[in-house]
Amino acid sequence: MVFTLLGCAVFVLLLLQAGLGDLARMRIPNRLVLALLLGYAVLAPLSGFSLLAISLGLGGAAVVFGLGLCLFACGWMGGGDVKLMAVVSLWLGLPHLGDFLLWTSVFGGLLTLGLMICRARPLPEALAGRALSLRAGETRVPYGVAIAAAGLFVFASTPWTAPLW
Repeated sequence: MVFTLLGCAVFVLLLLQAGLGDLARMRIPNRLVLALLLGYAVLAPLSGFSLLAISLGLGGAAVVFGLGLCLFACGWMGGGDVKLMAVVSLWLGLPHLGDFLLWTSVFGGLLTLGLMICRARPLPEALAGRALSLRAGETRVPYGVAIAAAGLFVFASTPWTAPLW
C-alpha cells in the first residue's frame, strides 16, 4: 500500500507540474515526462500491478503515442503533448484509456474556447506591455493543461487510488 500511495503522489504532483508549466511557458519538459515514465516503471510492479496489466498499459500507451505522432506530423499537437499523453495513458491503464481520451478532448475543447474568448478581448492596460505566453502565439494552445486535467480526473477511478477509498 505504501508504494501505491507513493505512486499516487508522484503521478499527481508531476502531472500538476506538467500542466501548470505548459500553461506558464507553453512547454512540457522532457524531464517531467521521463520522471513519470520512470516512476511508473518502478512503482507499478511494487504496487502489485500484474505483468498483464502493465503489458496492456504499455500497448495502449504505444497506440496513443503512434496516433499522437500523426497529430504532431500534421502540426495539430506539440511533441511534449504527445509524450505526456502517452505516459499518462500508461499510468491510467488500458481499461481507462477511452475515458482519458474523451475527457482530454472535452477539457481541450473548453480550454481552446476559453482562450479564443480571452484572445478576442483587448488586454487591460496593466498587462498590455508585458509579453504573455498565452497571447503571444495566438493559435497555440497549452494542451498539457487539458491532458493533466483529464489524467487527474480519470486517475481517481483507477486501481492506484483504491487504497484511498
